[in-house]
Amino acid sequence: MKKSRYKSAMSKLKTSEDFQERALERLNRERHKQIDNDKRNGEIPMRIANPAVKKNKVVIWAASIAACAVLTLSIYAVNQNGSVTAPDPVTKNPSGGVVENNGPGPATSAKHRVNIDGVIDEVSADGQSFRIGELWVTVTGETTYGITGPTSPDPSEQLVSKEFKVGNTVSGFTSGDVTSGKVTADVIYNNF
Repeated sequence: MKKSRYKSAMSKLKTSEDFQERALERLNRERHKQIDNDKRNGEIPMRIANPAVKKNKVVIWAASIAACAVLTLSIYAVNQNGSVTAPDPVTKNPSGGVVENNGPGPATSAKHRVNIDGVIDEVSADGQSFRIGELWVTVTGETTYGITGPTSPDPSEQLVSKEFKVGNTVSGFTSGDVTSGKVTADVIYNNF
């Protein structure tokens, strides 16, 4: 009795292997039919990635990791100072609570105040006045040109000209009231 059960199980197993092979063959035929249909319809079938592309990805990843390592080591090297000492301990009442004010700190770059800004629409006949929108700006001998200060670029590198033309972009400052419609320029930062 045990042998008959064994034989029937083995025959079922053999049948299932045959079924599996036939099913795989059938699926393979169906896949080829689908690819042929797609080609006739103008569609491009999907295919396995090109091994060269995989190689390129590996090269890109390796280069990225190497760049990160170099950047990390550079940051580490820059942030190291020559002497590694412990900070001074905090003393009680170091200066009796008095804060010394030695004047302003070192100069830093900052934005200049600008209230004249735009494109020149009109220039007067003498070339000493120009209009930006509704604002007429007059330039005098006291008007300074360019950006000044310890962090300013060289005058030759600044985009400022003493000749005003229609279409030039101008930025400057006036201490006058710009809502009045007519002002005298204290500074012309750029004119190009």
